[in-house]
Amino acid sequence: MKLEGTTKKIMELLIEYSTTKDIAEHLNLHPKNVDRYIRVLRDLGLVITKKGKNGGVFLTEEGRYLIEKKHISLITVKVQIVAEDRIGLLADISSKISKMGGNILSTTLERENDNVIIWLVIENIEFKKLKDILKDDVKKLVIL
Repeated sequence: MKLEGTTKKIMELLIEYSTTKDIAEHLNLHPKNVDRYIRVLRDLGLVITKKGKNGGVFLTEEGRYLIEKKHISLITVKVQIVAEDRIGLLADISSKISKMGGNILSTTLERENDNVIIWLVIENIEFKKLKDILKDDVKKLVIL
């Protein structure tokens, strides 16, 4: 998912404003048009809406993450990694994936002699970049 156009402007304004009226005035749009965008963003889990005196529209953690990254992949990938077992291996791999903006959804480990087989389900990752950053840590990396 790439953040662009009016959606991008609305999400960036949600850092400062919390009402569709304020956002509409700032973008010179009708509030009903802004509200349509807000409903879609809410359905995607990128904003939450609250009613009442302290209500409004607020970015979720995922919404803030999207603003920061400008682009995320909503597709998950299952990866098999074979590496020589050592203390801190999984932490090193997890840290590298996190630094490139990936999110690990699940992990399974199996030992086979001196090797470990790590199964990861990851979102928001490019396989070529993953392969490149892990090349020194792994013997084999396969996308499934």
